Amino acid sequence: MGVIIRQGFKAALSNYIGMGLGFLSLFILFPLFYEPKELGAIRIFLELATVLSAFALMGTHYSINRFFPFFRTQDQKHHGFFFWVLLFPLFGYSLLIIVLMTAGSTIFNFINPDAMSYRELFPMLLLLIFIILYQIVSETTCANHGRIAVPNFMREIVMRSLIICAGLMYYFKFVSFNTSVWLIVLAYFIALSGNIIFLSRLTKISLRPDFTFIKKNKDLRNQVFRFTIILFFSGTVALVAPKIDFFLISNIRKHLEDVAIYSIGFYLATFIEIPKRTILQVAVPIISNHMKNGNFREVELLNKKNGTNQLLISGILFFLIWLNIDNLYMIMPRGDYYAQGKWVVFFIGISKLIDAVMSGNGPIIINSKFYHLSFFSIIVFALSAVGFNLYLIPKYGILGGAISTILVMACVNLCNLTVIQYKLKTNPFEFNQLKILLVILFFVAITFLGNWFQNPYIDGFVRTIFLGSVMVISIYKFKLSEDFNQLLSSKLPFLKNN
Repeated sequence: MGVIIRQGFKAALSNYIGMGLGFLSLFILFPLFYEPKELGAIRIFLELATVLSAFALMGTHYSINRFFPFFRTQDQKHHGFFFWVLLFPLFGYSLLIIVLMTAGSTIFNFINPDAMSYRELFPMLLLLIFIILYQIVSETTCANHGRIAVPNFMREIVMRSLIICAGLMYYFKFVSFNTSVWLIVLAYFIALSGNIIFLSRLTKISLRPDFTFIKKNKDLRNQVFRFTIILFFSGTVALVAPKIDFFLISNIRKHLEDVAIYSIGFYLATFIEIPKRTILQVAVPIISNHMKNGNFREVELLNKKNGTNQLLISGILFFLIWLNIDNLYMIMPRGDYYAQGKWVVFFIGISKLIDAVMSGNGPIIINSKFYHLSFFSIIVFALSAVGFNLYLIPKYGILGGAISTILVMACVNLCNLTVIQYKLKTNPFEFNQLKILLVILFFVAITFLGNWFQNPYIDGFVRTIFLGSVMVISIYKFKLSEDFNQLLSSKLPFLKNN
């Protein structure tokens, strides 16, 4: 786990710079550049591309993590593994094009007929789906070679900077709205190009399939196909279900402005899970390798520490965001309007904390012999996501979508927990997590005492420095995480000396 958190920390530097750029664009620039209706249309466009790319993936990103150790060779040809990695998504993408050609207008009209006309949306959507598809594949492949910093840099810094430039060009009327969306697609393409160049320098990309190896390893071949088919459905639902709230808010509420308000609150809360994404990028290939070699004790220890460290870091971020939530809306353009999403941030943030402590359960199940049981959690995911959102959004609007996310996360993680508890005789919990939770609750309760200064900049700076420092020092003194203390001592030697 020490290796994971160190590598995760290095990769997180790009993520946190990207988080700053994301905050700048999400909270300051995009509300200034675009009208709420335009911003809502862009969010729907990007979410739709992400969801549809899940169909084309056909579970390939899961297969890379699980089976790359079986194909890996010293000569870096890997028995033609890259050929299959490119082929399966390409096949899925072809099927998706057929579906969109026949039923695309129906899908778009269901989500929101005002987002963009079908004719304008279709070509840029097809290209963005293809780019996101292989962006995920390239990032997963880099992670299996133990390198995630460069892909993170391309996604979090390069791509976000270019997206800001696209919005800036629209704001100064250098380009039309549609052209600015094309420029956003170009930003994704440049990030993908950077990944491919880096991967080609990291390892040989051999596209020659080794049919002899496939014939000799019939059991492995059958496993790959079985696993890919099951994870095609599971992976698709896993990527689609978290976006259902966006689409149902757009469909039920009928206002793209609501999508914009919800998306800003939602994505502010997603900053909480950046440590989770970073750590899992490194941890999942290690879990896969341990499961392959039967090192179940190492997997159990890794999962417990993973849950503790993720709850700790995510809890700190949740506290800092909620501490400054009113200040953030005060300084953003049209802040009074977008502040309707304040409690969306709170409830989505809670859902991220639930997922943080149990995020390792899914990868363990997928990389075990019980991987087929992940299908049941996906069914729970889909049914609960649709059911809760359909019930709560009409009653409570965008707040209902946020509350639904908590309930969905609870259901899915409970399902995964049941599987690893009864089938693998393990769980992600340890006593320090309860202590961390109490610390988080204590400091979050302090935020409800109100602001200290009227000026949002002064108030944010003073309270963040003072209360943030007190929280971090408290965690350090209570020794809630060995990895966190070691990392902090290495960066701040005076703490160790004191």
